[in-house]
This record gives sequence, C-alpha cells and structure tokens, in this order.
Amino acid sequence: MRKTGSLLAITILTLIILCPLAASEITFSGGYTKVSMQQGNKSVTLSGGASVTTDEVELTADSMKLYGENYRYVTCTGNVSATEKENGISFNSPDIFYDRETGIVRSDSWIEIQDNKNQASLSGAWFEYNMKTSVMKLQIMAKIMKIADEKLMICRADDIEYNGKENTVTLRGNATVTWKDDTYKAAMIIVDLDTNDISLYGTISGAFNG
Repeated sequence: MRKTGSLLAITILTLIILCPLAASEITFSGGYTKVSMQQGNKSVTLSGGASVTTDEVELTADSMKLYGENYRYVTCTGNVSATEKENGISFNSPDIFYDRETGIVRSDSWIEIQDNKNQASLSGAWFEYNMKTSVMKLQIMAKIMKIADEKLMICRADDIEYNGKENTVTLRGNATVTWKDDTYKAAMIIVDLDTNDISLYGTISGAFNG
C-alpha cells in the first residue's frame, strides 16, 4: 500500500489524536468516517452522528470535516450544537466553523446562543466568537434577551458586541433597548451586565413609563 494518497473508510470509529498544535487533544467519532492521508491534504470526514471534543469545546453535527495542519480547522454542517467548556456557553446553528489555533468559532447562518452565567439568550444571522478573549459578535437581526432585576431586557442592533470578560454589551446601528416598559434608542448603546447601567451615545430618543 502506498502511504501517499491512501484513503481509509471506517465505520463507527472513535479516534484520539494528540497534535503539536498547542499540545491539544482532539477526540472525534462518527457513524461513518473517512480518513484521507494524502500528503499535504490530510483530512477526516465524519457523518452519521458526528462529534468532536477538544480542550475548549464540544461539537456535534450531522457531518464534520477536520483538515489543515494538525487538523487545525473543523467545519460542522447540519443540526450543529456546540458547548464552550470554560464558560458553559452553548450554540445551535445549521453550520459552524472552528479554528483550534485562534480559538475562533464562526457561523454565516442563523445562530442561537445561551449564556447561563449571565442569564442571556443571543441570536443573529452572522456570528463570531473568540474564546481566548471572550468577545462575541453578532450581526443581521442581532438580538440579546437577558433577565435584569427580574425583568426581561431586550437589546437589538445591526451590530452587537458581547464582552464576556468585561460583562458589557455594545450595540451599534439602530440600537434599541427595551426594559421595564421603557425604550431607549441611540446610534450606540452600552449595557453593563453587572450593574444594568445603560449608556446612550449619538442621536438619542426613548419612551419612558412611570
């Protein structure tokens, strides 16, 4: 058998790979698994209940592909579910891309996110999350819903940046916050998730009750 260009098709496979990339470990499995060992183009394709676990995140999907040097990149397609281990943030989307080296998770499809630590739910049609900096970005129909002082706070904007380390939300473009029957609108709004302070910048308007 030639080593270059060899192709292995394995059913019901679970593999653990120790990679030089940040000395990280990848565990992956699938009902059907195809491993390509072609020189310069190594890849693993998983389907039929695919799952991948790394030091940072756990992923499940209908199908996945691991590729790049030391299997740096992971693409997930169909009923994707992901959980960040450190903060317990969960993601659900039709597709997700994960770069193990940078710690970036990205989706160009509709995504729904649950942050139990801050009692917040997020959604949008474009998403990027840097797990190393805990900064999350949402665009296109972006929305955050959070329980604050036992009341539902709803934040909407064209562009939302959610900073998990600083516990702040920055809304840009058609920014709106609705909370306790009051509505705040501005070019940019910053919400402090610890104190629930709302700061408005640029052209400001609102409606207040009580």
